[in-house]
Amino acid sequence: MRTPSPSRRAAMAAPAKPETGSRRVRRLVLPGDQIIAALAPFLRFADHLVHRIVCRAWRRSCRIIGRAPPPFPWLMLPPPPAAERGPAPTPGTPQRRVFYDIPGGRSYAYPIPASYRHVTSRSGWLVLAASDSPRRLLVLNPITAGQVVVSWPFGEDPTEGFHAVLTAPLGDPGCLLAVATDRLIKYCRPAVGGDWATLRAPGFRYDTACSDLVSVGATVYLVDERRKLWRADLAAAQPKVERRDTAFALPQGERWRHYLVESLGHVLLVVSDEHHKRLGLYSLRWDARLWVPTPASGLGDSVLLLGRGCSAAVPASAASGRSPGTVLVVRQPWRCSLFHVDSGLSFRGGGGEQPWFWTESRLGAGLGDDQLVMRKTVPQWPGEFTIGDSFWFFPGIDESDCP
Repeated sequence: MRTPSPSRRAAMAAPAKPETGSRRVRRLVLPGDQIIAALAPFLRFADHLVHRIVCRAWRRSCRIIGRAPPPFPWLMLPPPPAAERGPAPTPGTPQRRVFYDIPGGRSYAYPIPASYRHVTSRSGWLVLAASDSPRRLLVLNPITAGQVVVSWPFGEDPTEGFHAVLTAPLGDPGCLLAVATDRLIKYCRPAVGGDWATLRAPGFRYDTACSDLVSVGATVYLVDERRKLWRADLAAAQPKVERRDTAFALPQGERWRHYLVESLGHVLLVVSDEHHKRLGLYSLRWDARLWVPTPASGLGDSVLLLGRGCSAAVPASAASGRSPGTVLVVRQPWRCSLFHVDSGLSFRGGGGEQPWFWTESRLGAGLGDDQLVMRKTVPQWPGEFTIGDSFWFFPGIDESDCP
């Protein structure tokens, strides 16, 4: 074996010099990083909402340790009545709206443009529609104030209303915004210009309560009051609309509301009476052209959250002790049109009732069960409130928010 020369032995024994030039020297850990790293196991999403405003270093630390949003969504409450908010704000000006964390019992307030109506939400983003001229859609993250303006999809054609869905978070390259109204499906990529494409869906009729829209990946599904179904894969090279006649009979003497829900890649249909006392759950078998009646056990360990443009299935473990099969339905007037609501009107519960914003019940054996519905109140919001809708909102924060 060859013995190293004295000069080589000296070089080997010398302390290593820090790397310079194109190679970066490892960054020293800042005291703030150490502090927040120690606190990381105890931080919640709500804590991050406070920490992110401290300074750039804290925002960076929050990004490093992660900031998973709460698994149970917040409830976006209606705007306050005119008597409480003073003069009507100019359309488009910011108006503070309350978001209520049901399991945590905390309220948050973020600015939402006045006179804009919620049409759908997903992964931290709200899609809002301007009810006044100029008509347009706004994709907004109320926590970070990030927003994208999207052109109005219907031109000068009058439209009573429409359903909408985001197929993915806005930062996802495959994110599509799809809207559906009478006989039409329109879709665009809001993050890259928002040019609309159009598909025909003959036979589909928009109805506030009896039709709905949901997405499973880039495939959208529409249902009408007769339980007939349409679907279209918007990511296909040449998207086309397929139709299935899946109608089935419902008990007479009731007005029925329909909610489409995506759960673990499957499409579910919930049929509810006007007061959410009778609920029926069905799962889709597309190839068999059937809605199959499904017991509450078919949900697995899930709780259903229902509402126009905001339905979802969430783990029961995130629902503050609620059992699988529980159904929470946001308060949304039966025939509330998207653009024909007088925000100055107010509602006061009769017989001394307190105002409520969601109902809560459980799935039973089917529509034959007449179940008690518990009307939940928000203690921080006493008195009267407007006839506007409530919505489920899944808060989230983008990477761009924490440089």
